[in-house]
Order: sequence, then structure tokens, then C-alpha cells
Amino acid sequence: MSYRYSNQPNRRRPVSGPVGPGGQTPTLADYQALAQAYEEVKARLEQQAKELQNTKSELQIKNEALHRQSEDFKKVETELLFTRAGLEEAQRQLESDAAARDWEEKYIRLQAEVDNLRKRWEQRAIADSAENRRRVLADMLPLADHLDLAMQHAPESHSASVKSFVANIEATRRAFLETLRRYGVERIDPLGEPFDPNLHEAVGHAPSDEVEADHISQVLQAGYREGDRLLRPARVLVNG
Repeated sequence: MSYRYSNQPNRRRPVSGPVGPGGQTPTLADYQALAQAYEEVKARLEQQAKELQNTKSELQIKNEALHRQSEDFKKVETELLFTRAGLEEAQRQLESDAAARDWEEKYIRLQAEVDNLRKRWEQRAIADSAENRRRVLADMLPLADHLDLAMQHAPESHSASVKSFVANIEATRRAFLETLRRYGVERIDPLGEPFDPNLHEAVGHAPSDEVEADHISQVLQAGYREGDRLLRPARVLVNG
């Protein structure tokens, strides 16, 4: 059975026969428009794949830079070994305790420099990796928005071909959201929940008898977060 949406959010009532936007029977042009929208979403997915490949190349370049830094680290370690050997030789040959202390102090200073250098490189690598991951995930969110819009504007019809087409779009949307979940990205869809400025962005008010005051009555755009880090707040309307 087809449904026609009323003015109230998420309320629909049955109507007889297939209907399209505005209560009109879907036409071939409507199906062609839907097919074109699907092709545009597919093209955006392909473009995103190319951008992910470019990001992978950038990460490879950074890995090569870290490798070159590791060569410098090896040189410092080599100098440290020579210093240690010099200290041992000084301890054997020098009768002066003052000369031995000079070698020992130099060795301790170099060892501290190596430890600090190692820590800085590790911290930089972790920070760069986290930032690149966050940027890639944030760039993927508009694709989820396009798939959501495609499902919201999909026409209802008894036609088997149209139902199959809409089902394919929904399957693509579910697969994409599942991919985001595997990467630790959680979807924020807070309909009916209390408004939280840390997770939600209020863009207006929408009175509703179905939710309490200062609760979210409509979600305009879902939000996403990765663990405790917010990638994008949900854009909502608040009952008030």
C-alpha cells in the first residue's frame, strides 16, 4: 500500500494507487530522475575512492620521510656507541678521574638526546596518523548524507522495477554505514532525545506534541563521532 505524508513529521496515511511527489502518479521522468540521482551518488562514491587513494599516497610519502628520519636516528645511535667505547677506553687508560667524568657526562647527555628524539618522532607519527584518519572519515560523511536524501525522496510504487531500484539504493546505504561502523564511526540520530549542545546543533524550533520541551522534534542531518571525538554534530530542530 502507498502512503502520503501529512504535515506532521514522520506521519503518513495510506492512499490508494501509486503516488509520487505532490500526490501525482509517478511518471517515466520521475524514474529517470531517480536513476540520474543514483548515478550521481555512484559517481561521488567513485570520486571518494580516488581521494582515498590520494590520501594513501600522501601517507606513503610521510612514511618515507619517517624512514629518512630513522636513518638520522641510526647515525645518532652510532655516535652514542662510539662515545660509549670512548668512555670505556678512557676508564681503562686515563688515570685522571676528571677525564673519565667528562666522557661519562657526554654519554649521559647524548643518551638523553636520543630518548627525547625518539619520543618526539613517536608523538609526531601518532598525531599525524590520527589527523589523517579523522580527515578521511570526515570526507566520507557527505556520501552518507546523499544516500539518506536519495532514500527520503525515493517514490513509492507497486512497480517491481522501481522497488528493486530503491532496494539497491537502501542496500548501498546500509553497506556504507556498516563500513563507517567498522572504522569506529558512530551515527548520531537523536530524534526525541534531550538537546545536547555538545552533540547537536540547533538550527531552529519545531513545536511537537510527540516529544517533551527542549527535546529534539526533527533531525535535519545526522551527526557522527569517532569514540569520544565529534566528527560532525547532528543538525536538529528543538521542541520549544
